[in-house]
Amino acid sequence: MTDNDTHGNEPTTDESTIDRRSLVKATGTAIVGGAGLAAASNSASAQIGGPDIITVDDGLFGWSADGSLPVTDELLVFIHGWFGDSSVSSQAADVLRSLESGGYSPARTVAIEWPATTINYFGAERDTEDVGEVVAGLAEDFSDAGGGRIHLVGHSLGGRCVYWTSAKLASGYELETVAGLGTAADGSEICGDPWNAGLSNACEVRNYHSQNDSTVGSAYGGLGDTALGTEGAGCNPAPNYTDIDVTGSVGSHLSYLGDATVGADLAAAINDGSCGDTNGGDDGSDDGSWWS
Repeated sequence: MTDNDTHGNEPTTDESTIDRRSLVKATGTAIVGGAGLAAASNSASAQIGGPDIITVDDGLFGWSADGSLPVTDELLVFIHGWFGDSSVSSQAADVLRSLESGGYSPARTVAIEWPATTINYFGAERDTEDVGEVVAGLAEDFSDAGGGRIHLVGHSLGGRCVYWTSAKLASGYELETVAGLGTAADGSEICGDPWNAGLSNACEVRNYHSQNDSTVGSAYGGLGDTALGTEGAGCNPAPNYTDIDVTGSVGSHLSYLGDATVGADLAAAINDGSCGDTNGGDDGSDDGSWWS
């Protein structure tokens, strides 16, 4: 979600779904307004012209992308959340700025734009699986073409997209970094199928959450569960997964974007390179030690 993004699972008859429906109805205007807020946060990028934009959409022949990932050694890919398509470039630039301030600069940055501007939140939530599958295909093509490390960051519903991307990745491919910012999901989702199994397709997985993120907290979690973007997983998903509590610096759902603490932590994790040098299309033989 963003304050342009809000959340919910597919409609069921349980109490949590009723809360989500109520949230969507009550905060629709604020969410749309949040898109303008994100757009206004335009920040400079070292990449001339700002991040590249690749559009992922549902067309006549199904979901597809209108371009391919630029083949380079270090690539940052950002995916926005609900109502974030109009401001995805500035959101990606904010994330890039925070990483650069933290000491990491990718060779190129790409923002994935998908049709998230819809009052049908539940439909947008379902679409994140298709978006994730398309991005997984882009990552596989990138690796086949000789690309290096991909660092995938998603905000709100975009967090769902990045976890779906990891889950949809074919055998023999790996994402260097997967990071969710205020991910719109229940904590139990990261510990269950298919997301949990997909974590093995990433080297480093970091989930940033804040107790101040009432947007996610109002829509997810509940009795016996947690809100992934507010409280973290509430379980132990995998040895390469880390919950990062940024309550001290992130005061709202949109505040993850450009946050210095988030940027510094993620930059340090990327620069640490604890999973080794994995170049595109490898057979996974060099990452067995960290996963076992």
